[in-house]
Amino acid sequence: AYVQYGGDGIPVHTQPTVVGGAPQAFVLGTQHISVSNPNGLAHINTGMHYGAGSTPPGTSRTPSMGGGGNLKSPDRGQRNGGADVRGGSRGRGGGLSSPRGKRGDAAKNATAVSKLGPVAANLLNEIRSAKSRNQWTIHDIQGHIVEFCLDQNGSRFIQQRLEVANANEKNAVMGEVIPAIKDLQNDVFGNYVVQKLFEFGTDEMKAGLKGTLKGNMLSLSLQMYGCRVVQKALESLDYEDLCELLNEFHQHVLSCIQDQNGNHVMQKCIEVMSVKAKEAEAQTGQVGLSGTLANRIQFIVDDVLANVEGLCCHPYGCRVLQRMLEHCVEFQKISTLDEIRLCHKTLLDDQYGNYVIQHVLQYGRESDRNSLLEIIVENDLLKLSRQKFASNVVEKLLKYGNSAQRNAIVREMLKVVGEGGASQEGVGSSVLLLMVRDAYANYVVQTAIDVVPEGNEKQMLLEELRENEVQLRNYTFAKHIVAKLGTK
Repeated sequence: AYVQYGGDGIPVHTQPTVVGGAPQAFVLGTQHISVSNPNGLAHINTGMHYGAGSTPPGTSRTPSMGGGGNLKSPDRGQRNGGADVRGGSRGRGGGLSSPRGKRGDAAKNATAVSKLGPVAANLLNEIRSAKSRNQWTIHDIQGHIVEFCLDQNGSRFIQQRLEVANANEKNAVMGEVIPAIKDLQNDVFGNYVVQKLFEFGTDEMKAGLKGTLKGNMLSLSLQMYGCRVVQKALESLDYEDLCELLNEFHQHVLSCIQDQNGNHVMQKCIEVMSVKAKEAEAQTGQVGLSGTLANRIQFIVDDVLANVEGLCCHPYGCRVLQRMLEHCVEFQKISTLDEIRLCHKTLLDDQYGNYVIQHVLQYGRESDRNSLLEIIVENDLLKLSRQKFASNVVEKLLKYGNSAQRNAIVREMLKVVGEGGASQEGVGSSVLLLMVRDAYANYVVQTAIDVVPEGNEKQMLLEELRENEVQLRNYTFAKHIVAKLGTK
């Protein structure tokens, strides 16, 4: 394994390695994480909490693709990408960026060692000192284009020119880039030039760039910067071209999903191919066309569903499941929901699986929400609402459930704690009053106040809180609820 350090001594990138010859291990930053590998699925056992948008998994509270989730503070922090980190206060903090973080992150952190020769260096200095860079074109740096691509400022100049360049300038870049494409595709600065060529190149240029990907899709997808080039290619190429390239992932789906870089490519495959299939049906009006076109990624769907529980509990796998629920055509989405339903209870409070369940509540069927409501009621609303990850699920059920489901949760809150339970805490008090004083459960109550429809349940909820308002003021976590009562 190796760790590359930036100018401030901060770890920028690490590669997975095998420790002791058997279980895998990942080195993320300065933290070593051991990984067991039962049934080919890597399970990470660690107490680390990741920020979002990229590490471990996805979006606001869910794992997302390269962008950022948020790291919440101690009481209820958010775990990244597919995993929220709960702890301290509910405020949002900065997240740990993922392998495919914001554009330029790697360039900013990497140690900038100039690869420019003296002539290219002089040219770049002249360009940077010019009052207007518009007077400079690609033709002015011909013969030094690859050197520019490998330099931070030189790469930026070429990218900016490609956005406004005519065909002659673009061809000049292509002429020098193609012979050096293997080095540029996985270079910290050069990969951005290749991406721009995919984005702004002509059809003929894209065909040439596609040729450089043939036979290299898997290896590039597992590289830190190469995976970005592959994702841009997936966004830029035509459906038929993509079908040809995707064939290279057969038999390698799980290895890509479990890779810190490759998982982003799998997410993009699902997103792009599903969207193209739906758009084709919408444009042609041909019923069933989307299903036919989406069959080209069925091998990915099949491999995921054959390992659904393990992938839901995996920091990268949970991201892929979320993209499937967001984008897949109906028959693939239904199959996914059916498989996930078999392990609702297991995933409910899993550090990664809970994000998949949240997506089920948002994108799933009424029957899926009913299933989860039943599990929550049967397994003690108070207990689950006090748990770091399960409380997120309860909140999402309140947010995306129908009126009957929301009212059912409120009725559970209003129940009186009886004697004879596992704990004698709060006997004679309502479940609601125990929830408001808890670091996690109080957020469930806040959400209920916001989303439960007007009616008998909402009225009883507010009355119970107002009758105990003086007592609630003594509890740290109930202060936000007291403030809400003043607006209701």
